[in-house]
Amino acid sequence: MKEIQGEVNNVENLKEILQKEGYNCPDELLRDWSLITGLSKIEQYKAECEFFKKKYGMNLEELETFLHKEKGKENFEKEEDIEDWEFSVNALRWWEKKVKELENVASAS
Repeated sequence: MKEIQGEVNNVENLKEILQKEGYNCPDELLRDWSLITGLSKIEQYKAECEFFKKKYGMNLEELETFLHKEKGKENFEKEEDIEDWEFSVNALRWWEKKVKELENVASAS
């Protein structure tokens, strides 16, 4: 019985904290947390893309074209960087899309 009472008190404490911070329900907090996470990921992947752009002095498409022109030569470091760069570009696009969706939900609320 004491465990159940402790759980009820914890839930009530959480509700009180959420209300004091301006949240009417846990979904609003979850939305804001997701938005903050998304914005952080966007900055991370932008930085990764910028790193590769500075490293090679060209954009991803230019590097791919340059690398494929070198017939008979394999450059594993550049190939790995291209894969990492492509991942970063795709992740950046995905997170930008998700953040827009979250912002639309927030503005509709």
